[in-house]
Amino acid sequence: MLRRIAWTSALAPSFSAARLNEIIAPARSNNERLHISGMLVFTGSHFLGIHEGDERDLDRLWRSLEVDVRHCELTRIGEELCIKRWFPTWLMGYSADLGVDKQIEEFGALQTLMAGHPGPSRPPVLSTWTQIIRPIMLHADCM
Repeated sequence: MLRRIAWTSALAPSFSAARLNEIIAPARSNNERLHISGMLVFTGSHFLGIHEGDERDLDRLWRSLEVDVRHCELTRIGEELCIKRWFPTWLMGYSADLGVDKQIEEFGALQTLMAGHPGPSRPPVLSTWTQIIRPIMLHADCM
């Protein structure tokens, strides 16, 4: 079953943006091997990712992100079943828009708020995360 997940993280203090190429080639290779497509956008201080693929493969990807020391404050923004991929291949993008950094921080704050309110008492959530994140991805400069 095809799924889409969205996530964000902050660049770990021990990892320099100058070393970004250490992420690009291995990610492209691993995602191709796992039949995962999507896009990873880097803002200079944050990552914003959308990945699409089989649920098992996305779970494996998520577990690897959880232990990847290049990321901190890893936050899963949302997930959904999808019929068609937005990104038929895996892409890396860059956005210098300061507004994107602010939006990413807000996604993380929202997830923290939601975690404190499980079940039906949960406050209104960002139900339109796809409508907010997809335009960010489409306006990023591909690397």
